[in-house]
Amino acid sequence: MNGTRRNAGCWFETTCADAWSNSGVAGTWFGEQRRRTEWHPYARTMLSSGTGIWAGELDGLVGRDPTLAGVQELLDTGSRTAVVLGIPGSGKTAVLTVAARAAGVAGTRVVFLTCHASERDLPYGLLVDLLTSLGGESILERVVPHATDGLPCDPLRLRLDVLEHLEHLGDEHPLLLVLDDVQWCDDTSLSVLGFVAHRLTGSRVSILAAARGEVPPAVLTSHPQVGLGPLGESEARALLRMAGVELSAMTLPSVLDRAAGNPLALLELGRAAVDHSLHGVVPSSVEGAFGEQIARCPAGTRRTLLLLAACDGDLGALARVVDADRLLEDLEPAETAGLIRVTNRTAGFRHPLARAAAYSSGTSAERLRAHALLAEAYDDDPARQVWHRAEATVGPDESVARALAQAGDLAEHRSAPSEAARLLRRSAELSPTRAAREERLLRSAVLSSSAGDFAWVVEVAGRLRDRSEDPAIAIQAGQLAAYALAQTGQTRAARTAVEDVLAELIEAQPVAAWSTLTTLAVLVYRNGEDSGSLARWLERFERATDGLPTPSPELDAAARAWTRMAVDPLLPAPEVLMLVREAPVPQGDHLVFAAVHEMMLGAAAWLLDAPDHGLARLGRSVDLMRRANAPGAMTQTLSALGLVQFAVGDYDAADESGRLMLDLAEARNLGTAANDGLDMRAKVAGIRGDAERARELCERILQELGVGEYVALEANVRVTLSWARLAEQDVQGAWDELRLLFDHDGVPTHVHVAYRELGHCVSTAVRAGARSEAEPIVARAAERLTDAGPRYRLQLARARALLAGEDAEPLHLAAVTDPAATQWPFELANARLEYGGWLRRRRRQTHARAQLLPALATFERLGTRAWADLARSELRAAGIAATEPPAGVSAWIELTGQERQVVRLAASGMTNREIAAALYLSPRTVSTHLYHAFPKLGVSSRAQLRDVAEAHSE
Repeated sequence: MNGTRRNAGCWFETTCADAWSNSGVAGTWFGEQRRRTEWHPYARTMLSSGTGIWAGELDGLVGRDPTLAGVQELLDTGSRTAVVLGIPGSGKTAVLTVAARAAGVAGTRVVFLTCHASERDLPYGLLVDLLTSLGGESILERVVPHATDGLPCDPLRLRLDVLEHLEHLGDEHPLLLVLDDVQWCDDTSLSVLGFVAHRLTGSRVSILAAARGEVPPAVLTSHPQVGLGPLGESEARALLRMAGVELSAMTLPSVLDRAAGNPLALLELGRAAVDHSLHGVVPSSVEGAFGEQIARCPAGTRRTLLLLAACDGDLGALARVVDADRLLEDLEPAETAGLIRVTNRTAGFRHPLARAAAYSSGTSAERLRAHALLAEAYDDDPARQVWHRAEATVGPDESVARALAQAGDLAEHRSAPSEAARLLRRSAELSPTRAAREERLLRSAVLSSSAGDFAWVVEVAGRLRDRSEDPAIAIQAGQLAAYALAQTGQTRAARTAVEDVLAELIEAQPVAAWSTLTTLAVLVYRNGEDSGSLARWLERFERATDGLPTPSPELDAAARAWTRMAVDPLLPAPEVLMLVREAPVPQGDHLVFAAVHEMMLGAAAWLLDAPDHGLARLGRSVDLMRRANAPGAMTQTLSALGLVQFAVGDYDAADESGRLMLDLAEARNLGTAANDGLDMRAKVAGIRGDAERARELCERILQELGVGEYVALEANVRVTLSWARLAEQDVQGAWDELRLLFDHDGVPTHVHVAYRELGHCVSTAVRAGARSEAEPIVARAAERLTDAGPRYRLQLARARALLAGEDAEPLHLAAVTDPAATQWPFELANARLEYGGWLRRRRRQTHARAQLLPALATFERLGTRAWADLARSELRAAGIAATEPPAGVSAWIELTGQERQVVRLAASGMTNREIAAALYLSPRTVSTHLYHAFPKLGVSSRAQLRDVAEAHSE
């Protein structure tokens, strides 16, 4: 079976009579999932009448019609995903069954899949079933077990391909995926389906899931939830009557009280109460009622039920360890009692609590023997075999530990880090030596980090860091703990952890410490304070490594360059600029090595105000990571690349970088990268005047940030919110946001972010009538920025000009005539707008127009509407009736950023599939973007796109 499951879904078009008999009034359905080519005549009648097919009474379901009505509405609208929640026995499966029956009657293709507790650790178990059911063989090849040779599975590409496949099926026929007991779904499948569920809006694909408890799995928390509360007393009595459970006046109140409105408890406790062997005594729990039923079964039946519970009803496996005739004989009493139902090669328990009772009915020794037998049965399924071997093992056993570790290697190669981490964790528990335990536990922590389980990583890595006698293990654990702390937003704690590691590395392995030092540099930049400590560490490591041979001199040089720039982002650093300009790309087969080199030099170029070099280096880093099939390492590069793209006014590309960051972050559970992606997309929305969108994205960021933990991001959010306020013509509100970038003495909260927005801050303060508040900011900036790079010179000249009054012209001229200013078109256009306004107020209309017209053209090209409106207003005051942008420009602006990206690539001759691969989209999404863009642009073929794209090249 190769790690796949046994309950692969299919067309689910059942008749009302079938549904009634299969669902049962207890709220559990054990019917066989099967193909049907015709509908029952009654079903056709109900469909033609257009009413009633979602009524629970058709399936003997009491008291859930309001719930079903809500589920129907949710599946047809919005995100097209809904989650049914409730305690065991509340009727979740029954609600899913009615929904599946009703959707099938209405002509929807329904795939019904159930998750099992014993398969929680099998990578892609649910996804394999889904793809098998829906003809996704080409995708299936990437997730079924295979040798660890070749390239690993790309998590993002896999998710996009699954999404494309489902959307394609939905285009052909409405599709509903029904997923029961998702609390037992393997993490990797659930992550894929969560990614898909977030992107179903506008498609004809819906997902209905059910989970135990009050909170769904994390990947589904953003979707609508339907809770199943207890039945009222009248509904409870009706349920008992419908089930034919007749209770005496003395017994009924006890059953109602103990069941507390739980449908399953009502029926099972009621049935137990009327059983003559119990003399009317009501069991204390539903599982107890099932346990009493099992206890009355023959010994052979109890043993077989224990085996059945351990393998979740896989009769094929059971038949390998139990004689076939004896197997059927042993199961017959349980089937007669209604504890199980046998169909095809599986035996389903009446309820998961019945399975739990069967499993717990045996002694510890009997359960161990059961798993040992099943391990033999699964000799053709290594994933299940090793799991059962582990369950049958109590003490240390290197052979089992090694097998678990090998299974973890395979799961890791299949990009299933959660399952791989659990396998390694169990391997560590069974390892007989301390060295093996620590090595495997560290690997488990690394994999858990890849899976986004950072809280566990901090705990375990911290324990290894403090207790391991192996210095290498301790150092690696410390680095891992620091990374996990940073990913959870605990920047200060992460910084302390990194510095602890550096203190050991400088003594033990100084040459190997540069990557850790760059991590400290990133944390210092994020936090925005005490770069002096970073400078001291840099000096210490330069002394410690002076003259020592290094295996990667190019990478070390790039690491030093990035670290040096993080010490003081305002310092021009000519030697770093020379390296950024001239350092060759490392050659060889190590593409990731070269990609990291380009990433660090590109990030240094961004801080050095060398955007051309930044774009080239960072773009090359992204390309190298794509070629190395290492998109997981791409998020930091995309974060820096997006900032450079935004700075040079390529807002479409910046938005696309943000979108890709978010997709990668979701596929790999990277919280910090997700916030950086949200920030980038919020920036583009804010500066282009989409205030509602920008505010919504910023609020999502602020909800996740700890105060003072990521100061750079907090500052960026405030700038974005100021743009949103200006788009709404709320100048005072915009200044209220920007004043938070500086204290009352003009000291910036984050020197790099605040001073990059100096001109914007002062312009907004002047418009808000807060000139006096801006003066100390500019005074202190003049001290700090005199010898800074060209972008800071532009910002300082703008800021000083805005406060200089009649003496402002030389400062305005310095801002608009600096040749370097053309690298930052939005800032140059603002400098022209401010200078033109100054000239206009002095009645120098001709000179004013010479500044205002190019400013307007830039704002229109960039799509920054609020600033374009300001430029038009100034031009009207200067005697020119500025009109709205020409039709062609207006049409181009009306495209979404991603539509413009797709149009540009289509105009270059790329196919939809090539565009999809380049942008990490599905081909269907590319096709949809072109479908929407053609009429907006007034074109009817791809051949016409080239002229359109060239006319609006940026």
